Amino acid sequence: MNLFCKIFVDVDLPKEGLVQKIADCTSGKNERWSVRTNWGEIDVVNNEDFDENRAIQEPDGFLFYRFYLEMEPEAAVPEEVYIKSVGTLLSDLWDLDAKAVAACDFEESLPMKGGYNSPRR
Repeated sequence: MNLFCKIFVDVDLPKEGLVQKIADCTSGKNERWSVRTNWGEIDVVNNEDFDENRAIQEPDGFLFYRFYLEMEPEAAVPEEVYIKSVGTLLSDLWDLDAKAVAACDFEESLPMKGGYNSPRR
């Protein structure tokens, strides 16, 4: 299974604030636009396709959220630990009142199946 994961995120924070919140949630180290954790690295990226109206109106509106996170596991991290950690991060983002939807091969193993059908999206 491919363990690359992308999480689309819409939150009322500047990019710096989102990076810091992710570092806090994961006990990771803030490295400018990335967070290094003990299970992987998370890159925070401005979504070039960001469109507030399309994010609300389109069926796949999450593709137009303000940011996305890209992550892959560290080489020595077991698959199940990584997937559980991604799920915890997703739940933590929802707890911050962020809209967040995961796009990855293991969405079915994540809370609310990655959030695609979540009423919070």
